[in-house]
Amino acid sequence: MLALAVSAVGTGAVLAVNTVGEKPPDPRPVARSFAQAWAGGDLDAMYRELTPRARRENPRTTFDDAYARSAATASLRRVRVAGPVHVRAGTATVPMVAVSKLFGDVPGTLTVPLAEVDGQYLVAWKPFMTFPGLTDGETLERVYKVPKSRGAILSKDSEPLAIGPRDARRYPAGTPFALITGFVRTPESMADLAQRRTLGWSDEEYGQAGLERSLDPTLSGRPGVRLVARSADGQGRRLAGHAGRHPHNVKTTLSVPVQEAAVTALGDRNGGIVVLDAQSGALRAAVGNALTGLQPPGSTFKTVTASAALESNKATLSSEYPFEKFHEINGFKLKNFHKELCGGTLENAFAESCNSVFAPLAVEVGAKRMNEMAVRYGFNRQPSIHYAVPTSVYPKAESLTSDLQLGVTGIGQGGVVATPLQMASVAQVVAGGGLMHPPYVAQQPISGSDREPSHRVIPRSVAAGVAQMMQAVVAYGTGQPAQSSLATVAGKTGTAELGPGIKSDAWFIGYAPAQAPQVVVAVLIVHGGVGGTTAAPIARQVIDAALQNP
Repeated sequence: MLALAVSAVGTGAVLAVNTVGEKPPDPRPVARSFAQAWAGGDLDAMYRELTPRARRENPRTTFDDAYARSAATASLRRVRVAGPVHVRAGTATVPMVAVSKLFGDVPGTLTVPLAEVDGQYLVAWKPFMTFPGLTDGETLERVYKVPKSRGAILSKDSEPLAIGPRDARRYPAGTPFALITGFVRTPESMADLAQRRTLGWSDEEYGQAGLERSLDPTLSGRPGVRLVARSADGQGRRLAGHAGRHPHNVKTTLSVPVQEAAVTALGDRNGGIVVLDAQSGALRAAVGNALTGLQPPGSTFKTVTASAALESNKATLSSEYPFEKFHEINGFKLKNFHKELCGGTLENAFAESCNSVFAPLAVEVGAKRMNEMAVRYGFNRQPSIHYAVPTSVYPKAESLTSDLQLGVTGIGQGGVVATPLQMASVAQVVAGGGLMHPPYVAQQPISGSDREPSHRVIPRSVAAGVAQMMQAVVAYGTGQPAQSSLATVAGKTGTAELGPGIKSDAWFIGYAPAQAPQVVVAVLIVHGGVGGTTAAPIARQVIDAALQNP
């Protein structure tokens, strides 16, 4: 026997015809299918489960946009089904977990309103179904609590270099620290603003240069954030969240008297000066373009070439070389800078900075070993320091396709570029007996575990040989103007040629006291001329100041 049942639904009618004794349709499969399609990211399959009325009221674009907005608000990676479907009074519930980039795993219950249409259940979809845990009438919001203060930047002796809130920042140390501390300001581009908003900030001032920028996460703190279900009456219900991070002061390694002395020594010249602690790598001073100026290092790079030659047994300090004005490679005459006769022992050739010796020596060492030694000294690597600086560059071995190209790199030209910071690290390795102590500038609250550990670059015996040659440079070679009355100085001059008609860059790298190093210095004067004449006396002035302010 057949039984007919007619029930009014809204303005229409749904006719359900059941054979006597036949079970009614099960609403659970459609809810399960909808949830599993969401977990699989299949919006097409989800939309197919909707009732005709839900589709009329929510076109596909509206449906897709609703899920996209919720996903963006929750920084949603994916959802997953976490339990069985339960049904009560025409509504299914599905335990689910929203996996969020910002909030981690957020458990919640997906409520699925159901309607019986033509003898089967479909989803009577509503906008609250775009995130597990929302109820009818609620919308999803992300709410931030932004720190109001900003940490101070302090010297190694706790003198304030930058203090005050972000909207009233002050720099008590003044001009000597202007470039290294940087400044704060509001975002000036839409790209900056968009990036800041992803972190919970909007138009608040933030670090735009120097340490203000590189240390901004510590100085600014981090906004707290909550994921909130907002009801129509404005009430908010917390779904997930995490506390922010309070701003912290940063105690740097910078020395006010040494920084001031370096600023005075540089004057109005275009260039940069770096001072490092020889035994730790701590940055004591950085002025001008010391941390950002990439320039050919010229003959200061012979420190690296000499290390490679000694380690590979291609030379010893007593190896003899002919006195020449130039050395011909691939038909090209590589001349000494002053076109002088230059040669003798390796030590003498280093002291007098003989291109005619070190270019062919680089060829003898080979491209692979030269590149490996440069990389060990820090070239082509991201810098360790908390500062937005570019990397130094030494050409890849496979790009050095001729002996001439390789020879030119051995004297610090031909695509080799470095900042004064990088070349100070080169000198620090020699001062450290072959150990590199990677430069750093933030000592508190940055933990020691955040710093790159010290590591060996060259054997102690090789470092001792290079150190002896660097002492010869200042004792009787091109670096004599770096001699100090306070201590014996070891160093290397550099005169980097930039092209026809362009005045060369002047370099000096070194450390003192030579027998028990305390301070390392690198000086670059762009278009400064000859390294020994221009950069070496500046280095002496800075070394003296650093030794007097240990």
